[in-house]
Amino acid sequence: GDMPPSAEEISESLKARTPALVPGDQIVLEYRGGDVETCPCVLTGKENSARPVGLVVTCYTVIVVFHDQRYDNIEIPIMAIDEVREPRKIARMAEEVHIISKLPWDLRIGFHTKRESMGLYNNLLFTKKLVTQSVPGQAPPLTRLFAFDHAKKYKEMYKDVEEGWDLYDVDQELDRITRAGGVKEGSTEWEGKGIGSCLRPWFRVAHIDKDDEGFSPTYPSRFVVPRNATDKLIKTVAGYRSRARVPMVSWVSVKTGAILARSSQPLAGYSNARSHADEVVCETLLAQAYIPGGTPIPACFHDDAPEGSPAASPRGPLGPPPSLAAMPPSLTVPPSLSAPPRKSELSPSVAEIAAMKQQQEKHKRPYTVIFDARSQIAATANRARGGGFETSKNYNCKVVFLHMENIHAVKASWRKCKKLIDNFNNNISNLKDQVPGPQGPNTGFFGDWEKTGWVLHVQRLLYGSSRIVDEMLQGASCLVHCSDGWDRTSQLTSTAMLLIDPFYRTIKGFCTLIEKEWCVTGHKFAERSGHQVEGTMAASKFKEGLGNEMDETTIDSKGIEKHTKTGSGIEPSPVFLQWMDAVFQLIRQFPTAFEFTPALLEFIVECVYSCRFGTFICNFDKERIGEGVKENTISAWTEVLRLAEEEKKPGKKRRFTSKYFQPVQRGQSPVLRPSCNGKRLVVWESFYLKHDTELNQLKQYPFVQDLKTAEGNDDDSSEDEDPNHSYLRQQLSENIFNGGEAISADAKSHYEDQIKVLRGQLEAAHTEITRLHGLMKDQQQQQQHQQAPKTRRSSEPPPTHSSTVEAEHKSPPKATQAKLHVDPKDLKVERGSL
Repeated sequence: GDMPPSAEEISESLKARTPALVPGDQIVLEYRGGDVETCPCVLTGKENSARPVGLVVTCYTVIVVFHDQRYDNIEIPIMAIDEVREPRKIARMAEEVHIISKLPWDLRIGFHTKRESMGLYNNLLFTKKLVTQSVPGQAPPLTRLFAFDHAKKYKEMYKDVEEGWDLYDVDQELDRITRAGGVKEGSTEWEGKGIGSCLRPWFRVAHIDKDDEGFSPTYPSRFVVPRNATDKLIKTVAGYRSRARVPMVSWVSVKTGAILARSSQPLAGYSNARSHADEVVCETLLAQAYIPGGTPIPACFHDDAPEGSPAASPRGPLGPPPSLAAMPPSLTVPPSLSAPPRKSELSPSVAEIAAMKQQQEKHKRPYTVIFDARSQIAATANRARGGGFETSKNYNCKVVFLHMENIHAVKASWRKCKKLIDNFNNNISNLKDQVPGPQGPNTGFFGDWEKTGWVLHVQRLLYGSSRIVDEMLQGASCLVHCSDGWDRTSQLTSTAMLLIDPFYRTIKGFCTLIEKEWCVTGHKFAERSGHQVEGTMAASKFKEGLGNEMDETTIDSKGIEKHTKTGSGIEPSPVFLQWMDAVFQLIRQFPTAFEFTPALLEFIVECVYSCRFGTFICNFDKERIGEGVKENTISAWTEVLRLAEEEKKPGKKRRFTSKYFQPVQRGQSPVLRPSCNGKRLVVWESFYLKHDTELNQLKQYPFVQDLKTAEGNDDDSSEDEDPNHSYLRQQLSENIFNGGEAISADAKSHYEDQIKVLRGQLEAAHTEITRLHGLMKDQQQQQQHQQAPKTRRSSEPPPTHSSTVEAEHKSPPKATQAKLHVDPKDLKVERGSL
């Protein structure tokens, strides 16, 4: 065999494979070596398998560089390190340092000497403490995050790029989701406007001063509400919603008039306390009547109402206003809607409620559905701590519980996933998945993966989002909330918007969606990602009661209440990662509906934990503004949009952009209806098992390379392929992989159309081939007749085959040559069609 590489060759190879550092980064510690016996640093798996690697520690990340080109380099940002365990003795090496990451993969680095292992251990601990602990007389740790140093060099290198901080604008987004035709901002013209045309006049952007006592610091200062929802009404409702997170509009269907809104749970408590203001704003928000002037609001909630007006008198539900389809715009609002409530309205009977529902159904009036992400048992248990849920009787609506687990259950499930990945990672000799054992088929990786409960969490998320979309397509407005409205609520609303609005399935739209439904609306990225550090603001210092979610009560299988608390009050949980997994499942089921690939999801997840960009630093938008994050850091969307534009240039390899993307055409349904069946949900292998040894070794096989190319779009060899053919091939491959089950009705219809087109092309090609065969036969006969002598000398030998062919190709008749001229490109297209 070949001679093993020398130590010098390995060192040069490691140097060549070391990736370039990101702007603003610098090397702190570096190990480069030779073979296993002399290399100061090797990577060890569960079986203590040693491979020579190089190790580079920078201010931003830890890089493991492999000499063997079959393996991809491993990078773990410093802020993505969850724990560094003290060096311990192992079999072959002297010491091993175990780095536990917040990402799916961990690192085990072995050294020959204790001095080197302790050097890495102390260096990582010092770098971590540098940005997490306060030092008297110095700036807060928040400003020492790498994002601030990175921004200085980034702005010098890339000056003419789209600014990601300006990507989401609430006014522009409101115009986009409410307009099917042009109407100028501030217009009071109602004529010709309504469902199916333009709903912009019925909504406004509320500007609530966050310094007002009692209003939520976790909400944006400007958000969308119905035009008739006054500021006074919104501030009144803030006292009845957890964390003062009042109902706000996320999306509007111009076609049906349905509204998708979000909030937190009502503070009903065990006494089931009611708020007249909350019932009014929900009626205004969710049963919005698209008539001139909108839904009438009681005078006590007008902004010009005198102080001391009654704001929370108990009463029954407001009568649902008629929709545009049930009442022409020219009619006035019925007096019964603005008149004082009758005595019977204070406590409607069951018969009255039933009659009212029948009347609604008869006139096809809009109705309201409140989706509570929790189970009814957990929501009822929260009443003991002052929380609760809405009732159909008080809000004149349907209440649906989606049975999604809280952040503690998601965290516990992810721990099991990480343990499973670590057990199977770098463990090639484990045959449990290959040979069935005595314990049955569920003793391998996939059986254990299902037992973690992670797939069930993703399945419930997709199911709940599909339920929301189904109700909105029927014209029902939906209010979504969980406990505090910043974890499961963001998951549900953003997934539903992905399913129903194709704009969010583009790269720019997807970035806008995350900024809108996660960052601006107060998902606690710093706490959930485990990089909560101190700043100058009270919110950044994380005081109890401001940033800490209600420690929600959970109910086990035996009906026993369970509470989970942490000593620091910080509750990390991979809620955003779980949502990204759900998006991955959608891309897998609908590969042509998304402009981006799973590689973009992986990049965004790594950005969340790395603190390279300011987008995912801090918990709320108010903190990012007050701490100077938006002013002094780069938005992650700036880099995403820059890289996406680079990929559009000729000769550039695709990473984020998908070549299978097919924009929605006129006449096609823009709605995605995913399969929520557990057998359709797969392991996100390209991310969770990204650095698995076996997967890296399989990359040497052509089939695995093709799979990787299909997912990451690294190969542009088929760039000029007919998009219809690529679409059909991709959908058919997914359909075959899914056991022949149709992915969607739209895909089935597209199959039938494409099959008809291909049949027509096949018949045309068959006819053309038959014609060409006939012409070629006639030509050969004519050439033989013209060139063959009438008499042949007896001494002359018969002509050879080569001379006959040569004679045939000397000078064919021009007329015949013109008839037989076929463009090779046309033949290539026909072969591709066949």
